[in-house]
Amino acid sequence: MLSRSAPVISEDLQKEAIRQIVNEKGEDARLRAEKGVRQVAARWFEEDGEADAFLRFCREYFVTDPARLSGLLKKFDRHLETYFGHSFHIYLAYQWKIQVEDGEISPVDLQFASVDPFAHYVEDFYRAKLAFTVLLNFPLHSLFEKERLGESWPREKWAEVRLAELFQDRIPGSLQQKRAQAYSRADHYVNNYNIFLDRVLGPDRNRLYAAEKRLISHWGLRDEIRALYAQKNALTRQKTIYRIMDRIVRQEIPEAVINSTSYLWDPWENKLFDGDGKRTLRPVSEGGKRYRPLKEIFLAEKEVDAFTPESRTFIDRRFQKGREISEEEMQRLLVSVLESPLLHRVARAIERRLGRKLEPFDIWYNRFGLDHLPEEAELDAIVSRQFPDLEAFRANIPEILKRLGFPDREARRIACHIQVDPARGAGHALGSLMRGDPSRLRTRVPPGGMNYKGFNVAMHELGHNVEQVISLYDMDFYLLHGVPNTAFTEAFAFAFQKRDLEVLGIGSRHRFSDEYDVLNRFWSAFEIAGVALVDMAIWHWLYDHPEASEAEISGAVQEIAVDVWNRYFAPVIGVDHQPVLAIYSHIIDSGLYIPDYPLGMIISFQIEHYLKGRNLGEEMLRMCAQGNLSPNLWMKKAVGMPISADPLLEAADRALTVLEREGEI
Repeated sequence: MLSRSAPVISEDLQKEAIRQIVNEKGEDARLRAEKGVRQVAARWFEEDGEADAFLRFCREYFVTDPARLSGLLKKFDRHLETYFGHSFHIYLAYQWKIQVEDGEISPVDLQFASVDPFAHYVEDFYRAKLAFTVLLNFPLHSLFEKERLGESWPREKWAEVRLAELFQDRIPGSLQQKRAQAYSRADHYVNNYNIFLDRVLGPDRNRLYAAEKRLISHWGLRDEIRALYAQKNALTRQKTIYRIMDRIVRQEIPEAVINSTSYLWDPWENKLFDGDGKRTLRPVSEGGKRYRPLKEIFLAEKEVDAFTPESRTFIDRRFQKGREISEEEMQRLLVSVLESPLLHRVARAIERRLGRKLEPFDIWYNRFGLDHLPEEAELDAIVSRQFPDLEAFRANIPEILKRLGFPDREARRIACHIQVDPARGAGHALGSLMRGDPSRLRTRVPPGGMNYKGFNVAMHELGHNVEQVISLYDMDFYLLHGVPNTAFTEAFAFAFQKRDLEVLGIGSRHRFSDEYDVLNRFWSAFEIAGVALVDMAIWHWLYDHPEASEAEISGAVQEIAVDVWNRYFAPVIGVDHQPVLAIYSHIIDSGLYIPDYPLGMIISFQIEHYLKGRNLGEEMLRMCAQGNLSPNLWMKKAVGMPISADPLLEAADRALTVLEREGEI
């Protein structure tokens, strides 16, 4: 393992390297030489060579000629696409059984899935001195510098910035591998956390579902609560599913009912019965195991901290580097939504529509303007007629894209770069890392064929895939492929998902006003903003308590979730002390990912607001071709203003005023 002892390159040796470069290249090279030499020295360890080797490297590999420097950038741009693209091939092959519904998972499959082909690339590039060549010639820039100067930078400069950032942190491959294994085990845990609702009993001990209904936590359970708003007399089912969620968060759920059809379970009294319901059994709770993957991920990330000198913690890496938005700015965005007085008006409108006081699970209400939609069974039938299986969905992607405004030629071009697979988990999208390879769309398909839930997820993932294709194939520099952070790709995924009825051809019959749409999105942003605060607080708690046990983490997660609920949700919903915000599986397996969701909603609304009266397909082609700029700069170029929740809040205020005046809510 690399040593993190005192730097082996002294200040005097750095000055000598700079002096030699300036003597040979001229005084004009001084500023770049000072920056480059210091960047190399901060990462040069004993194994990299003695003082003479350091001086010789700095002299020989420092480039001043602009044409040669541009050529150096383009060489890395070309070779890195080859490296990352083929490494991703290996990743896809090794993860196949874990991510795709393709037979049983064997112990060896889990071993292959724990191998990270990318784990050693930084270490390999340092050993070959390639990383040092990059850092000697291309400076690193802080988030502040990128925000202040980035708008004036040409595309090539941005490519240089992204190249240098690839080698900013010299993390040993062994730690990269350990981190990958932790995330892989967490994915396996989450992807196999299914509840069979046909084996669940209601408060009167009756079975609530006759046919088999397997739902993954949390996605499937949450979406079932949402779907039940369209059904009559469904309140008991909603309350029962919410009770299941509560048992999961509190770790009171019997381990025997997870991903199993062998027992009957009454979540109301937490009683377990044999398969016929005749004999009462003693339930053994999961007892904190839910938080074991989270602990493993935390410990793996914490070990990395020592190798990221510019980022003290994983929290810093997630915000300063991953999102390029400060945690403080994110906090302000979330709180601006959570503290909006408009939420009380929306809550009272929901109560009037439901004809009852709000329940805690009504944070997932999304039925403004949708009361006249078909019930789930009818939507399932519509989907199964148009898309009886995944192959039919894949074949229809060009038509789907044309319905969303993409020109015919672009629709066909993009579609040919998308592959569709059956997901073992809830569904996801994986973008290619090399031109010539497809993006992967995965959605869950039950035995009877695609249903509305699977189609809705597929539309979400298709939004990711389209962004991935455009921001790879339409890029002038490979180093700029993608979007600023995952919140931006989520924005396009949301934009596609909300147009699912339009794609099914029933949007005109079931169209609802923009005002209703705004309220649905505002209420959803409220819910997920709270979950994001919980996720952020959990990671701060973990850093404050690095030796905590699984049981202690379980207790802390519940306490944090209740605290956030009591501060922001109880005044709006009217019920206090609820830990349900911690139900999200992302908390367990995704490493501080959840803030990307509310950020994505805010970004999505800004984009949607801009798109009014414009063509989605054509604008998406323009926006995604910007590539991986800093978030606020990307947004300025896309819609003319930096990231802000103000457009959503202002639109919600206008929507409430219009609908209240017209007596619609």
